[in-house]
Amino acid sequence: MIFFTSRNIPELKGLKYAERAEIIKLAQGNLTTPQKTVLNIIKLLFLTPLFLLLANIESWWLLLYLFILGISYPVVTNPITFYFIRHTLKDAKDEYFRLIK
Repeated sequence: MIFFTSRNIPELKGLKYAERAEIIKLAQGNLTTPQKTVLNIIKLLFLTPLFLLLANIESWWLLLYLFILGISYPVVTNPITFYFIRHTLKDAKDEYFRLIK
């Protein structure tokens, strides 16, 4: 299943935004180096063509395109990140609640 926001992830239901963000950060830290590398390469493959297209624009429209890119970046990359961390979320959640006690 694809999740566009952390609010929709079943393991994180009922938690505040700050708690969800911290757990996601811990889950990303628990990824292996190859997983982190693949995740970052996928994000880079998404951004590179867009910025190459934007490099050719020489008018004020560039600001509009940059704004649209800024809005769409998390919409595209968050589901990919959530897909990669799905296996480490439970451990990260347990670790988070151990740390705050």
